Amino acid sequence: MELLRIRLAFAATMILALVSLAAPAPATTASPLFARGYTVIPEPQKVTLTGKDFEFSPSWRLELAPGVRPEEVAVESLKQELQERFHLALEEAKGKGGPGLRLAIDPRAVEVGAATDKQKSVLAEQAYRIKLTPSRVTITGNTLTGLFYGVQTFVQLLKPQQGKAWLPEGEADWPELELRVIYWDDAHHLEHPEVLKAAIRQAAFYKINGFSIKLEGHFQYRHAAAIVEPSALSPGELQELIRYALRYHVQLIPYLDGPAHDAFILKHPEYAGLREYAGSNYEFCVTNPETYKLFEGMFYDLLEATQGSKYFLLSTDEPYYVGLAKNGQCNEVDRAKELGSVGKLLAEFVTKTAGYLHERGREVIFWGEYPMVPDDIASLPG
Repeated sequence: MELLRIRLAFAATMILALVSLAAPAPATTASPLFARGYTVIPEPQKVTLTGKDFEFSPSWRLELAPGVRPEEVAVESLKQELQERFHLALEEAKGKGGPGLRLAIDPRAVEVGAATDKQKSVLAEQAYRIKLTPSRVTITGNTLTGLFYGVQTFVQLLKPQQGKAWLPEGEADWPELELRVIYWDDAHHLEHPEVLKAAIRQAAFYKINGFSIKLEGHFQYRHAAAIVEPSALSPGELQELIRYALRYHVQLIPYLDGPAHDAFILKHPEYAGLREYAGSNYEFCVTNPETYKLFEGMFYDLLEATQGSKYFLLSTDEPYYVGLAKNGQCNEVDRAKELGSVGKLLAEFVTKTAGYLHERGREVIFWGEYPMVPDDIASLPG
């Protein structure tokens, strides 16, 4: 039985190496859209341009196919973006003539083609197709999620020029990856919830569907009250952000460092006994059972306040000294020798901490880096 599902993200130079091996050679010519003066982020997988540019004006009517309700976020987002970016307010079609923008759902609209992510059934849930002609634009999503992303592509495609908005005649697409995450660092400052909501909306506009937020002491931990900073987000405020993000098809992902980069915890006298080295507040001792007790309490608090989120980011960033300590309050050397390497000791830390999260329904993302090496990967549960 699977014990733990882990998304493995190699950092720094290893990322660059993977990109250089996996990415196709740079194109010698611009994409069809860019060549016509259009930009879309991320670039669509497939674009077919068939004719000349045409104007999108206030005379266009909005048509909602069966199954697409006016209160859907795709409809709300379309109206909001058109108003804010182009000062366009479309009327819903009610027997009137003129060109139409149609939003529709059809689970068979798009068959996913080539993509880096091999989970095509999951990609299909986010897939959409846009057909652009001078008399009708149709945005069809396989699901409501796909329709939302199709709307974002449509708005991005609109090109302002000489006081008008233009579109290319053609057809665009499906996503390259299931999960597209950005990292938001609120460790040393804290935005107000409304500012965070605006950032989530902006991320969704560019089809980001993972918003990993690092709060450190800017969350009101019940099991680690000593680390809580002034004006920290309450559990209720964080849960409200989760609900808001999900409406925009974004997973708000809690983020916690460990075993390193933890001065925000270990600087407090209450936790000094958990340090790997008594004189340094950088890193936890990974052989101290009390380390895991503290992490599990903090995990519990974050899980309770992020219900509805699928993921958890356990940042094992730069744990330089794992397995090297042998002193009065921390002996990692002997355990590393017993396991076979310092990397395998780090793998044991990941297994224990991520296992707690997985057992409570979260998929764990972590940074697998030095001192873990490829030979240590087998020490992680499959």
